[in-house]
Amino acid sequence: MNAQKTEGTEKNNIVQTVLTAGAIFAFMLALNHFMPIHRDDYDYSLIWGTGVHVGTFSDVLSSAMQHYLLHGGRMMTVICLELFLWLGKPAFDTANALMFLALAVLVTMHALRRAEIRHAPGLLAAAALMLWLALPHFGEVAVWKSGSTVYLWSAVPAFLFLLPYNLALKSMECGIQRRCAWAVLPMLLLGICAGWSIENLAVTIVLLAFGICLYVWRRYAYLPPWMVAGALGALLGLIGLVAAPGNYVRYDEQGTGKGILAHIGNQFAGQGEMLLYLLPVLLLILTIWRLYRRARAGMETAPAERAGTGTILLAAALVLLAVSYFTGGWVAGAIRDAMIGGVLTPLGLTKPKTIHLFTNLMNGFEEMAIYWLAILLFYARLKQQLGLTAASIRTAASRVPAGELLRSSPTLRYAAFLIALGVCNNLVMLAAPTFPGRATFSSAAMFVTAALALLGTPALRSLLSAATRRTIAAAGILLFAYTGTAALLITHEMGAADAARIAQIEEARARGETVVHFPRIDRTNRALRHVYYEDWDNNVTKEGAIKYFGLTNIVVDK
Repeated sequence: MNAQKTEGTEKNNIVQTVLTAGAIFAFMLALNHFMPIHRDDYDYSLIWGTGVHVGTFSDVLSSAMQHYLLHGGRMMTVICLELFLWLGKPAFDTANALMFLALAVLVTMHALRRAEIRHAPGLLAAAALMLWLALPHFGEVAVWKSGSTVYLWSAVPAFLFLLPYNLALKSMECGIQRRCAWAVLPMLLLGICAGWSIENLAVTIVLLAFGICLYVWRRYAYLPPWMVAGALGALLGLIGLVAAPGNYVRYDEQGTGKGILAHIGNQFAGQGEMLLYLLPVLLLILTIWRLYRRARAGMETAPAERAGTGTILLAAALVLLAVSYFTGGWVAGAIRDAMIGGVLTPLGLTKPKTIHLFTNLMNGFEEMAIYWLAILLFYARLKQQLGLTAASIRTAASRVPAGELLRSSPTLRYAAFLIALGVCNNLVMLAAPTFPGRATFSSAAMFVTAALALLGTPALRSLLSAATRRTIAAAGILLFAYTGTAALLITHEMGAADAARIAQIEEARARGETVVHFPRIDRTNRALRHVYYEDWDNNVTKEGAIKYFGLTNIVVDK
């Protein structure tokens, strides 16, 4: 009877995992389908440095080599980008949706430290949701063609490459050693792909692979040959990435005149922006840390508290902003006008570009404020349900130091290592002339893996009461409903507007005209950067589209 029940539960888990994976893929496929060819996509649809369309696979390779010599070393991602742009948008949309699903699967496997997830449909869903919420500039790095191949498509082979190392370390901790001689060549090739990805992640992978090799050799006096092959492959990939002549051409253009202080300032900006996106993930990690510390301190679970004044004020502010957001954005408009009239004007900061940039910032103010207030409201509710008062948190901290807490839990140590690895992965960007928020992609994924590791450990997950789990589930569903629905609707609208422009270009070319005039797109909402689209008067789209369509000018109405 028990065997039948266990078999039934296992089949149910497998079905739920398949359905979860299918839902993740379907959502991402829809989002990719609505996303039009945009900005750099036009340049990469042409053989690099020419106006000739990519028409064969040899054109793909020729263009990638030209790019390598003239612009940058990311040959692997450029080949993928140009190959799928040549194959067509439906093929790219499908591949990109599969890549996001693959990343969700891989971070779940790293969190569980096992190579299967068929018994963890809930954790896979949590992985996809956290990646959706926490990856900075999601539309730019996971949906837009030229961006996703650089960031998402680099992270997948990197996380896949590191998985055997992670699993081997866990096996060795249990006294199991396997040579796996057959894996030498696959790991060498996978290491090259992982190392020939994106600069900061590639450096981190090489250091981590060689560091694991050294650790295993010193601790176990044993080193599987595939580990060495993988590390050497990653090093070869990194050399191929950084030795590209095009890197020095681009660095001369972007890095001239930037001293060390500018690079340090970039770190504060990049790391800070990543933490803002990671807010729900960080609060979840903090909550489990505090609950475990309270349990180790031998303190009884405090009774749930009623909503306080702060929670009520948060809820009121959230309602006010939500009403404003759906009725024209009058709260953001009032703040914008007050800042322009009361701060920028007295300071003499009234140049059209300054006002435009500030107005653009305020256009996204309400959607960001609603998101952060909703997160803080749910977090306040969690603390009330769990009885995590300021006094109890201080008492637990005084009884159990952080070091003792880490020594008592392998999962906490593993999560702490992933967080530290994410920070160090960003620090590699200190050498770069710029550090945009999108470059924190892989670090944010490491933080997500740390949170999933805590949720995937039964002893830690059980610290969350049933009511608390329901609150977390409700928060996740509502945040996804808010951002996911907005992203689909806005991206669909942008895709339709873009398609109308393409049709207008084709009609103009049929008449022999080479200049087109477009009305300006008024929509400015970006669904917390899950939508990435800029009007055609930006130089990247304009210049690329002119070459792609054989035009002489594109004019967007003022």
